[in-house]
Amino acid sequence: MPKIVFVCTKNQFRSPLACAMLQTRLANRGYGDSWVVESVGSWVQYLAPPTPEAIREAEKRGLNIRNHRARGIEAIHREQVDLFLVMEAGQKESILIDYPNLKERMFLLSEMIGLSFSIPDPYVTGESHSEIASEIEEIIDSNLSKIVSLAEGLSH
Repeated sequence: MPKIVFVCTKNQFRSPLACAMLQTRLANRGYGDSWVVESVGSWVQYLAPPTPEAIREAEKRGLNIRNHRARGIEAIHREQVDLFLVMEAGQKESILIDYPNLKERMFLLSEMIGLSFSIPDPYVTGESHSEIASEIEEIIDSNLSKIVSLAEGLSH
């Protein structure tokens, strides 16, 4: 059973959205309960709910993330995760300093399209929440097979 974890800063916008999007795509492909998809943050306020903008972007896409609560990467069993998909290059670098053993299993989400760039945090950059959510959705949708293959190849 492959396990994928999305990582952003506070685990309140980008990673919960990406998690819900991937869970839905996997279920639509018939993977159902055989995969685990979660999200965490690199700097979180524990148990914080998703932002109103995240809830709104999720609902626009028929997703429900209202029950999500933020948690940090240090709170999960990292050795049980097959694939980490991280939003920002700085987050990836910082996490690998603390957890160098994750190097072979940690990728920027943008690397799924063969590039290496950060998915901006709209609360830092002021960019449109809708555009950021659409960018995440597009990367997941256009690279679902690659994500699945990579996770399966890394699966314990």
